[in-house]
Amino acid sequence: MGIGYNLTLEDLEHDPGPLLTRLRSEEPVCFIPALDMWLVTRWDDVAFIEDHSELFSAATEPSFLARTLGPNMLTMDAQEASRCRSAMLPPFQAGGVAGSFVAGQLADMSNDLIDDFASAGCADLMTSYAAPLSAATLATVLGIDHHGWAQVWEWCEGLCSDLANFTNDPELRALGQRTRDSLAEAIGLAIDAAGSGEPGSDFETAIGAFCFSRPEGGPLTRDEIINNVRLMISGGINEPRDGVGLVVATVLREPGLLDELRADPSLWRRCVDEVFRLHSPVGTITRQATQGVELGGAFIKGGDLVSGVLRSANRDERRWTDPDQFNLHRHDGGHAAFGLGAHRCLGEWMGRQVVRIGSMRLFERLQNLELVGDEQVDIRGFEFRGPTSLRCRWDAP
Repeated sequence: MGIGYNLTLEDLEHDPGPLLTRLRSEEPVCFIPALDMWLVTRWDDVAFIEDHSELFSAATEPSFLARTLGPNMLTMDAQEASRCRSAMLPPFQAGGVAGSFVAGQLADMSNDLIDDFASAGCADLMTSYAAPLSAATLATVLGIDHHGWAQVWEWCEGLCSDLANFTNDPELRALGQRTRDSLAEAIGLAIDAAGSGEPGSDFETAIGAFCFSRPEGGPLTRDEIINNVRLMISGGINEPRDGVGLVVATVLREPGLLDELRADPSLWRRCVDEVFRLHSPVGTITRQATQGVELGGAFIKGGDLVSGVLRSANRDERRWTDPDQFNLHRHDGGHAAFGLGAHRCLGEWMGRQVVRIGSMRLFERLQNLELVGDEQVDIRGFEFRGPTSLRCRWDAP
């Protein structure tokens, strides 16, 4: 009987680290009956899954992603997904809409949010800052910011609740469906507004760029834009929100780290990457075996669902030196927190900037920032992982 026989989603939600360490050592490819899927925990095996779509297809059935968001680029194998990806990547690069936003608006948006609570001298920075910053930044780049960050964050929470619904809770499924329908209406209105303009080389919003993009194979359909924007809202808000919380918590807890970052601000980039490696805010990629295949000493039957655990791959002792330790000067290689291969997150560049600049502004603006009392930062979640709260205090101006 395998390690995963009695393993539950609750076990993985609370503190997956020790369990994943044991799986990597004793049963790196492990079937979990409670989830009805295999967990793949070593770096090389997770990379093998991503590199061999002929054996492990992204077009799974059933699919949590397709059920909640509609068919999108992550529910297709690389060849089919390339058309959507090539059309949607440019606005999120440094030379696109996201680059203009980061250069011209991100620091001011961060300052405005800090202004709202700085005088209080204490706050939960997850709810007061990280969530509104991550929701407002993506909403602005997409062109749906007129709905307000709170509504956009509510959409994100609704989608993520169903995406992580591995046990098929009917209430979470219903919430996901309501969110899916509400977002379809909002995104559709943004498409209509963008479509009334004239095609050109420069766009003020990403949705506008999507509407006039002409990738090889033909323009994106309305449904393709809607489904993939839902995908962006589910990951492109949740991940930077948790990223800000995790980076701030790390800087506050690691002795001497803040002094080093202040002495050389260029190290903030390394800090963000090491935090993403260590905690991996988005935890897995899901694939389906197209035929019987041996992997990591286990035999996976054709049709079985397989979860490549990015969080575990990023702590694989075979790839990383002291993988459970934060190391600002690590040189072990790139991590997989944004995925691997053809399905790598297209919002990766923008997400890094939001987390880096958003975290830096807090330490620049809030003097003597520290955790409240003996606050223990409670980090939870398997599919989406971050601090449940981050109660801090500082010298009020």
